[in-house]
Amino acid sequence: MKKITFVLLIAALMSFLTSCEVNWFDKQYDVPWWMIAVPVVILLAVTWFFGGKYIASKEYVCSKCGKNFYPKWWNAAFSVHINNDRVFKCPHCGRKGFCSPSKKSKD
Repeated sequence: MKKITFVLLIAALMSFLTSCEVNWFDKQYDVPWWMIAVPVVILLAVTWFFGGKYIASKEYVCSKCGKNFYPKWWNAAFSVHINNDRVFKCPHCGRKGFCSPSKKSKD
């Protein structure tokens, strides 16, 4: 029963999202919804990628062992943070917790 409800809900949403009206310089165009959604998703993915690369270029200090490390960009892109401190797993001691950025960065 849940699958049928889910399929009907998706079908109803797709019928509402078959087209969008776009106004461009006092002209109205009718475009499919995916022509708006796809570029937005691509833009978000590219922004997330470069954000992760930027965060991974900073050196972080483990609060337990005190050793410095550079995180992988995908870990940095999906890390939880408060201000500049981010949650990473230390590659040296294995502790997972908030790590502060060091003053150094990759050249």
